[in-house]
Amino acid sequence: MVKTGISLDSVKNNNKSQILKILQKNGAMSRKDIANQIGLTPAAVTMLCNDMMEAHMILEKGEMKEQKRAGRKKVLVDINYDFKYIVSVNIEAVDTSITVTNIRGNVLVETKVHTRTDIEPQLFLEELAKEIKLQLWEKELKLSDILGIGICVPGIVDRNNGISIHAYGIWNNQVKIREILEKQIQCPVILENNVKAFAEAEMLYGVGKYGNNIVFIKWGPGVGSAIVVDNKLYEGNQHNAAEIGHYIIEPDGLKCRCGRQGCLETRVSMFALCDRIKEIYSKENTPVLYEETAGDKNLITRELLTSWVENEGNGYITRMDKTISEILVGAIERMARVAVNVLTILAPDCTIVFGSMFENTSIYKLFIQYCTKYDENYTDKLISRSHLSDKMAYIGGTALIASTYFFESKNL
Repeated sequence: MVKTGISLDSVKNNNKSQILKILQKNGAMSRKDIANQIGLTPAAVTMLCNDMMEAHMILEKGEMKEQKRAGRKKVLVDINYDFKYIVSVNIEAVDTSITVTNIRGNVLVETKVHTRTDIEPQLFLEELAKEIKLQLWEKELKLSDILGIGICVPGIVDRNNGISIHAYGIWNNQVKIREILEKQIQCPVILENNVKAFAEAEMLYGVGKYGNNIVFIKWGPGVGSAIVVDNKLYEGNQHNAAEIGHYIIEPDGLKCRCGRQGCLETRVSMFALCDRIKEIYSKENTPVLYEETAGDKNLITRELLTSWVENEGNGYITRMDKTISEILVGAIERMARVAVNVLTILAPDCTIVFGSMFENTSIYKLFIQYCTKYDENYTDKLISRSHLSDKMAYIGGTALIASTYFFESKNL
């Protein structure tokens, strides 16, 4: 017998993966329509679908509503999004979100814990593992119900080995997150940079399903970015790529948490904005804020700034002090200038912006105005807000596991 190097099982799994991806992109379809899309016979697709139905990965959704036609009606099939569940963990400088979702990203469990930087990373991760197991126990979920755990952290990540190399603002040293958590919870763990994970979510659940070359920009609390080329996340040398937050805008500027000087983050991150507001804070310079904080500078925190941004409807942006407004407008201009420079080099099909700062409509519109000022082509048609922003705390981790352990052929 001649060895071809490709097994029958491998071919079948590849075809099943294609079917799942088509259903994820288009929704419920008939077996015949699926066959037309992937170039297989209806009989072959029926056999593959029967295998996946037996494994509870897909299910029938009833007959397709069509105009009157002779012959048997088409029966729709769709993904069984409750086939397994996914634990998503988003580690940020202040809080860590733990969320349990189904494969579609519908939430079953959602909680937060304080990100403890006052103890060794391993101890914090062991505490995190206990909290995850508690949440699963309270929902009466067994480990066999869990497809995997997706972990998102800021900074540089070695995804292949599950290591956080430098989680800016959290840990300065390497942390073997996957090894620690898989030891505590006997379950597959995938670790990724938070912005890259969100980009993966956009490709699976959002606008990325229809685009090939995309740039993602996050603003709030820090600044991050990711690049998708030919529907694949780009990763550069030493797991580092598209670090727009560490684009140097002032050669002799402030020291950044990455170790360099004058990075964009030192001027536009929420922490940087709070520091700049504190510098000018006084009864004369910032009367509105001074009254709101009762003269206590210590109340100027990222949480306060976030409340301004999130409560735009209550007039926080429009009634803030002129001096603070000038700081904010300057930050928006800097973000737009750097974004235009990056987009000019990469020339993507589209750009997706997300994060708490961009969620504020006034900030987003002013950002677009500055982008258009520098290049008239960069309008809101080319730079749009993500429709997944309300799921930012968990959708990245969900996508990491769903993509790898459900939709990819090698893991079927």
